[in-house]
Amino acid sequence: KVLQQLVVSGEMIGEALVPYYRQLLPVLNLFKNANINTGDGIVYNQRKRVNLGDLIQETLELLEANGGEDAFINIKYMIPTYE
Repeated sequence: KVLQQLVVSGEMIGEALVPYYRQLLPVLNLFKNANINTGDGIVYNQRKRVNLGDLIQETLELLEANGGEDAFINIKYMIPTYE
């Protein structure tokens, strides 16, 4: 959540983080698929945004949207399963 706030806090901050993707993204890649498998049950804590896998996916989308033209290429290189 802090990284998301940092990315959207200013215009050029997303692009300024691109050189640091090699340090940030491997950690996010480890926990990207850490979703809670509830089958067809109801998860009530969705509104609190505490599911780590979903939070990382949102963060990656923000990094791509605010990171400039090379952001997607760098994210895809470090996290091959990112779409």
